Amino acid sequence: MKKTLLFCLMLVLKVSYAQTNVDQLLELGIQNAQRFSTDYFAPGGEVLVNSMSNGWYKSAQVKKLWRFEVGFVGNLSFVREEKQSFILNTAEYDGVAFREGPASQEVANAFGGNRGDIVVVLNQGQLAQVEVTLPDGIGGQEVNIAPTGFLQGSIGVSRSTEVKARFLPKIAVRENTEVFLYGLAVQHEFTDWIFSWKRLPFRFSGLVGYTNVRGFYDFAADSETEGNDQEIRLKSNSWLVSGIISTKFSKVNLYGGFGFYTGNSTADVLGSYEVQSGPLASQTVVDPISVDNKTSGLKATLGVNVKLGFFRANLDYTLQNYQNLSIGMNFGW
Repeated sequence: MKKTLLFCLMLVLKVSYAQTNVDQLLELGIQNAQRFSTDYFAPGGEVLVNSMSNGWYKSAQVKKLWRFEVGFVGNLSFVREEKQSFILNTAEYDGVAFREGPASQEVANAFGGNRGDIVVVLNQGQLAQVEVTLPDGIGGQEVNIAPTGFLQGSIGVSRSTEVKARFLPKIAVRENTEVFLYGLAVQHEFTDWIFSWKRLPFRFSGLVGYTNVRGFYDFAADSETEGNDQEIRLKSNSWLVSGIISTKFSKVNLYGGFGFYTGNSTADVLGSYEVQSGPLASQTVVDPISVDNKTSGLKATLGVNVKLGFFRANLDYTLQNYQNLSIGMNFGW
């Protein structure tokens, strides 16, 4: 790995981009800026949905009535090399060309790093040309791992049903930046339905889970463009529907799951911007960019769960679009 970067729920990704590139990209015009931002942020939204649909379970067994546990879940999503760049085809842009090289080139997305400066030029006809250096990813280098984490608890509400909740209180990731999340899930154990199924050497159940992530960044102090209320708002929603199977030993158990995830992530660049160059020169634009990324797919999970008195720990690995390693530490009964 060239770099392992710890950031919280992808908001810092949006912030890094906002500090150095919103001003320049607007000089290319709103449509061009919107087009580039969509491709640039696509993997970030996908990783956030992939990651937040993990960590919901560690066993097919549900808790008995009113029994509960609380703890922490951490996820590591892995970014493959082919997910660190995209092909920018200038034919899909209005009046934009690379300063050097062919009309279609591979450039870094939010997880990548360009090999040297890549400059695009906006041809304004009789007016002077505008040059913009395309951004690298977070920190200017490739990112291979995207960590996230949150608090999670569960409680039995009937003989066969358990309700789960996850939460990250509103915290300041950095100056003028806030992020928080919440989520709910319901798991039902089918092996309780028929008496003969209870004699099987395994349990199986089903789960439906939902996670919502919100973030806010006020970057007016960092912006080089005059304006008001300059900020970025991030919103992400993810859903998981999964079947779960696990062994029935007293202390150490294997578990697995197969399910479907779906969701979307939206980042809005809000506020007013007094652009000085390009087709928007001497104009004030309001709420110029909105990026919406949708993703869905299948996932398969395999893990191990250890129970020692009131303490429980689990580790699992999930095969999905962005493969994921989850670890959980819980206390309960």
